[in-house]
Amino acid sequence: MARLRTGDRALLIVIAAALVCAAGWFASRALMPDPEEPVVVCQTKDGFRRVDALDADATYTVVTGEGDAEGRNTVRIQGGQVDVTEADCSNQVCVDHDPIAHVGEQIVCLPHGMVVEIVAHEEDAASLM
Repeated sequence: MARLRTGDRALLIVIAAALVCAAGWFASRALMPDPEEPVVVCQTKDGFRRVDALDADATYTVVTGEGDAEGRNTVRIQGGQVDVTEADCSNQVCVDHDPIAHVGEQIVCLPHGMVVEIVAHEEDAASLM
C-alpha cells in the first residue's frame, strides 16, 4: 500500500472538510421552513380586518361607518401589487396613490379610517383598535 505524502494528506483533509460543510449546508436548507410570503392586511378603525397573500388575485369593497357617514373603498390585489381602485371619500388620496408591492408600504384612507399594508407576517400589521 502506498503512503500518502504530507501534501496529499492536506489535500484530502481539505476535500473532506469541504464535503462535510456542503452536507451540513444542504441538511440545514432541507430542515429550514420556507420563508413566509408577504401578506396584505386591510383594516379599519371600525374593526374590519382582512388578510390575503400578496400573490392572490382579489377585489373587495370595504364599507366603513353607517348612514350618512358610510364610506366605501375598493381594494384590488393583482400581480403582486395592491391598489385602491375606487373610493367615495372627498380627497381621493388613496385612489391616487401608486400601487404598493413591498413589505412596509401602505395605502391610507384617512376619511374612512382604512389602512392597507404589506407586511412580512400578519402580526406585524399596525393595530387600529
